[in-house]
Amino acid sequence: MKKLFVCLFVLISFLSSAQTKEDIFNKNIPVVFLGADYSLAQFTKAEEFENKSDILRLFVDINNLFKPKSTQELIRKKLRRDEVKLDLSYVNTINALVDWQKVHTDNVDYAISDETIAEMIVKLNVDQNLYKDHIGMVIINENCSKTIKRGKVAVAFFTINELKPVLITHYVIKSDGIGFLYYWMDVNLEAIKNLDDLYKEMKKK
Repeated sequence: MKKLFVCLFVLISFLSSAQTKEDIFNKNIPVVFLGADYSLAQFTKAEEFENKSDILRLFVDINNLFKPKSTQELIRKKLRRDEVKLDLSYVNTINALVDWQKVHTDNVDYAISDETIAEMIVKLNVDQNLYKDHIGMVIINENCSKTIKRGKVAVAFFTINELKPVLITHYVIKSDGIGFLYYWMDVNLEAIKNLDDLYKEMKKK
């Protein structure tokens, strides 16, 4: 009987930690939003973006725009949650390591593969004890193009316990932001708003 209890406990523990994409909108599963990862992002036609301080400062400033209550409320609303934790420390650390001399490209088709995004998730080095049994959400910025006036991003959800993606969705978004900072921040906000379409799509299945 004792062995049966132990087996059942292990099975229940495994099932509780093995989240799937269906849990993205499951209110019983906690979520931590990690911000915008620019570690492999490329910028096209960005003349105002030519020195180290401007580049690395932009990454910090954009992520700071996730802190206002209105933005956090937007994230909670789109994820159908009463609470979504915010922890920008991991993307801020990884973004600070960007080689500022290699962020420019003329390739407007530049994109990041799902396989590479899976590797990026591991490199974030999220504290698996602090966020045990959580789903992590991070916005992977791919290409910020003034040439085609579009931003390419991927919204990635992953299990903190295994650091494995449960869903990666790529978007090409037209920005309506004004000024270099808000121009590219708007792409991140629109990606968050697109969670409504993801929710509707998943409800149909």
